[in-house]
Amino acid sequence: MPLIRSVSGLRATTTDGALSDEVVCRHIRAFAQMQPNGALAVGYDGRRGGQEIAELVADQLARCGRNVLELGCVPTPTVQLVVERNRLAGGVVVTASHNDAEWNGLKFLDADGVFLLPERAAMLWQQSDRASAPASGVSGTRTQHSDPIGEHIAALEQVEFIAQRRASGAFEGMRITLDAVNASGSRALPALMEWLGAQPIAVFCDGSGNFPHPPEPLPAHLTELQRKTAEHHATVGAALDPDGDRLVLVHGSGQPVSEEKTIVLATESVLRFLGGGVVVVNASTTSEVEHIAQRYGAQVLRSAVGEVNVVTLMRSSGAVVGGEGSGGVILPACHYGRDALVGIALVLALRSQLSDTEWDERLLAAPLVMHKRTLRWNGNFAAVKEELGAAFPDASEVWTGDGIRFRWSDRWLHIRSSNTEPILRLIAESPTADTTVDLLDRAETLLRGYAD
Repeated sequence: MPLIRSVSGLRATTTDGALSDEVVCRHIRAFAQMQPNGALAVGYDGRRGGQEIAELVADQLARCGRNVLELGCVPTPTVQLVVERNRLAGGVVVTASHNDAEWNGLKFLDADGVFLLPERAAMLWQQSDRASAPASGVSGTRTQHSDPIGEHIAALEQVEFIAQRRASGAFEGMRITLDAVNASGSRALPALMEWLGAQPIAVFCDGSGNFPHPPEPLPAHLTELQRKTAEHHATVGAALDPDGDRLVLVHGSGQPVSEEKTIVLATESVLRFLGGGVVVVNASTTSEVEHIAQRYGAQVLRSAVGEVNVVTLMRSSGAVVGGEGSGGVILPACHYGRDALVGIALVLALRSQLSDTEWDERLLAAPLVMHKRTLRWNGNFAAVKEELGAAFPDASEVWTGDGIRFRWSDRWLHIRSSNTEPILRLIAESPTADTTVDLLDRAETLLRGYAD
């Protein structure tokens, strides 16, 4: 499998040698050259083999004369928060996010704790493909962070309305089942629940790095969490991907909840406490966010898919909350990064304000029907945009800032190339399943003709 490089970092398979030591080293040396003076943080998501790659990363950075702050096995948002709050020069996370166990990769953070902007990422790829830079004559230091999870939780304590709800005892008595896919959230999630005053019930939190099911937190992969949530009459179940930037929920009955609900609930939580503001989500996120925003007189802006794109628009617009429908929540009051720990804290803060009936409605009601498909694709997607436009001439708005997105008054269709896999992602949403499926069928039929 070839290297996949994008605004989401670098990913490759480890079983076929695609992610070789040589590949890792030349990218790390290039990154060390690019970043301003200062220490660089290194963490890994806990999947098998990640610790060894993190050791290689830290060693290479030190050989390039960079001081290294090693965080160990921690969620990606923890690394982001440490970089941002300690004013480091950047960071590297060894992770393949939600990809399967045979994958691993590198995420690169700039000095603000945010992933590299597209132009910065392109510069990194170019420099890494040139002749390898020589190591520095002076070795940098390597220091272990004493408690990165503690620092992460301390940052949440500075979010006023979360701290207020905690001080009032609002989370006491809540039972939360936890599936961290035995990866980086295995210690962080239970620690957060205990800090809030809730009761954590670990399902897959042994920290072994052995994935007990496919690591992407989709409802089909969470059957054991669903069973345990119902068995323990839990308030809610919480599932993370391996690097802890995505949160997916399970209702107390054991019924799976759409991953899109995470950003909807988090948005309502923030707007309810703050009274309004700007919300930023990406172009593939559910329109339920607009429904919530209207309730609180807030404005919704949409960016291209990719955390760095969401963050860039959040900063320029002064957004109070944002994220992506895949389960990623960004709260600037804590830090600028998708963060499952932030997400579950916001969701539980909202739960503490709602009746049982209201809570059930928030999690289980489906005013809109969204379906997602993928299509293997190695062709030139830009070449078929014109054909797609001709296939949907009645759309009231066509946006080409990220693939192509068609919008009508009550429905939308978004088609784009994945940042992390050789596939096209097709996502549609409307008030009825028939309309949503029809949109996807029409698009897929056209695209398969070109794929063949």
